[in-house]
Amino acid sequence: MSVYNGDGAEVKGFSASLATGPRATAMRNHAVLGSCSTDGMPVTEERLGPALVVIENDPDYVSPFGKDTAGHALYSALVTLTLGVLGSTVLPVPYAFSKTGIAAGALTMALVAAANDATCCMMIRAAAHTGLTTFEQLADWAGGRRARIFTQVSLILLLYGTLCGGLAFLSDVARVMVLKGLGPGEAPPLLAADGRPVMVLTVLTVLLPLCLQRHIRQFEKAATVGVAVVVVLCAIIVGRAVAEDFPAVRAGELEVLHVKVDEHLPEAFAVLGFAFYMQPMLMPLLKEMPPGPAGTRLTERAVHITLFAVACGVYGTVGIFGASIFGTETESNIMVNDLLPGRHLATLVLYACLLVYLCCGMVTTHYALRASLDLLLVGPDAPFTWSRQIAETLGILSCATTVALLFPTQAEKIFALTGCTAVCLVCYVIPVYIHLAVQRDQQRLLDEHDEQQAAADALIVEGGAGGTDGFGGVWSSDAADSIREPLLEPAGPHGGAAAAACCWGKPAAAAAAKSRQRRNGDGKRCAAGAGGGGPQGAVLWAVRRFALPAAIVAIGVGFSMAGLYVGFMDLMSYLNGGGGGQGGGGDGGGSDSGPSAAASETTSALAAALAAR
Repeated sequence: MSVYNGDGAEVKGFSASLATGPRATAMRNHAVLGSCSTDGMPVTEERLGPALVVIENDPDYVSPFGKDTAGHALYSALVTLTLGVLGSTVLPVPYAFSKTGIAAGALTMALVAAANDATCCMMIRAAAHTGLTTFEQLADWAGGRRARIFTQVSLILLLYGTLCGGLAFLSDVARVMVLKGLGPGEAPPLLAADGRPVMVLTVLTVLLPLCLQRHIRQFEKAATVGVAVVVVLCAIIVGRAVAEDFPAVRAGELEVLHVKVDEHLPEAFAVLGFAFYMQPMLMPLLKEMPPGPAGTRLTERAVHITLFAVACGVYGTVGIFGASIFGTETESNIMVNDLLPGRHLATLVLYACLLVYLCCGMVTTHYALRASLDLLLVGPDAPFTWSRQIAETLGILSCATTVALLFPTQAEKIFALTGCTAVCLVCYVIPVYIHLAVQRDQQRLLDEHDEQQAAADALIVEGGAGGTDGFGGVWSSDAADSIREPLLEPAGPHGGAAAAACCWGKPAAAAAAKSRQRRNGDGKRCAAGAGGGGPQGAVLWAVRRFALPAAIVAIGVGFSMAGLYVGFMDLMSYLNGGGGGQGGGGDGGGSDSGPSAAASETTSALAAALAAR
């Protein structure tokens, strides 16, 4: 049995073994019945102190991921999160760059990536602090039943709307594939006018089998194929831009340093603002990562690499090079532009691969939605059954496909609005709220620790180098610190193993003085942060504690307001009969079947950014 505190440091005096897999059980503020410390005394809540996570080993457990090394776990997390982040958003990014210009688009990407990286790390560290691994459980811990219900509604609204919008976008891509891949006059009239038959076939043959998998990390092979499709798309776009010597830049249609201020700018910023969220997919993945501090470090590393290296790299490559080819003619879906002119077979193969890639992106959305619904319906402790898994999967896909079949254009408009709101809540507001609750809990534990330390110092002065622990053993304040301090701060020069071994048998005055010195140092670190004491440290602490969360919320609200403005104007235009050009493309029964019609009826850039994530 292994005992860990909230920061993932193992409590001294317990086994170094570590449970692996979903059967590892985390408990907070509970005594461990029947277990003993190294001194042979029973372990109780009073003996361990608050906020400890106890992991019990199941000797019969077999990991579904085989020999789960650190490298394999990191790779699995990387490819899964990559598909969860990129999704269909890679397709409207060139349109966004064509409206913002290169410099403004790159700066916007960096800002949004940093904000999402911060909130993802907040969620990971909150899970480490509490031993909870779902949005709903963390919200319940932070704010009670109302916060949990609010989070459940926001998650389901975001994920279900994303899935419906993704299927409508899949129908658009399927129709354009038929038109451009088979050539003018060669496409069957039914498929040329409507992409829904191909969409249904793709759902049944590709999406459904992928969604039936039990674990999200078992999706890594399919995710690798999806990443390969993105690499091929990047190579095609870069190769053509270089071969044509960046025509839009030379013609002045794509600004390098200046920002193009027009009516399309809010939509461009909204597309980039929704291009980096992964929080709903991150939490189910976190449950399947190695437990303890190793899993926390690996997950944070995967988040950093995915957002700053992979997502920024792919978006920057496709966005800048794609916009440099087509300039002001860049469509809200780059695939509507003729990437492979005159090569119908190659275009057909590329679009077919893109359909598979979009399905891979929707698997992570479906998994997160199924996990939220399963938690809502049966609770966190219900045993897994294949019958419930299959029923939930079929129910979710059937409902989403029905909406995409019956109301493709209307669904796109409505879910663009709800998606803007839900992304702001799920990816910015709720993580910051949970993070602030964790900070309050850490401060509470620090205050309790100081009170216990003061009592321990008094006992040391009165009774010698050590006191009694209530079980007949001898203890000191430093031994108590070795259990409790790592939850509040990483083990420093006076913490951890050194603190556990340094004071046994020392004179009372020396032990008490050392304890007071360390306690005072801890208070300074808490008040001043990593920057040290003094006014500068206090400013850094205030920025980290208050200004950074406020800035993250402001970023989320700002991009959501831009998205809501664009979505509302698009919806009003559609309702007034002038917005047919932004439609979902699935209900174009009598429409023109040529490529130009495909360009005019494709999904809007904002909806594409929110679809198939």
